[in-house]
Amino acid sequence: MRALPHPREAQQLARLRSLRVQRARDRCTQAQAQVERAMGAVEARQQEIERRRGEVGSLAHAMVHGLAPAMPRWAELVDAQREKLSEALERAEYALIRDERELEDAQERLQQARAELTRALAREDAVRGLADEVRRAHGLMREQRAELELEDQGRGSPRSR
Repeated sequence: MRALPHPREAQQLARLRSLRVQRARDRCTQAQAQVERAMGAVEARQQEIERRRGEVGSLAHAMVHGLAPAMPRWAELVDAQREKLSEALERAEYALIRDERELEDAQERLQQARAELTRALAREDAVRGLADEVRRAHGLMREQRAELELEDQGRGSPRSR
């Protein structure tokens, strides 16, 4: 039979494991919040890209239809505007790639936090089992001591002789 810790030690160990589980839960909550923020950033960036594409499309449409008669006079200005819109679209697309990487990183951190929580819960469960075993063993020892004391009292009393 293995040596069991004192009941107070087992309780203290169980409390420490519970605190570790709580910290792991907190990290999961924080990681989930980071994932949600990253998802929001990706969605916002995708909307920005769609808006930028719409602006480029609107300018192209205006060049062909509305600005065609004045193109010789406004060609440089229109080209500059098209270049500006194209660069803004390109920056937004690169930013989307960065945001998607950040989302992937946040999702990975969340998975790690969840795995850590699972391990912490398993350790907590094991320590609770140990604490229960210690309580049962301690209670059994008290019962055995009480029985021995009763037997000793019964042997030593004049009535039993």
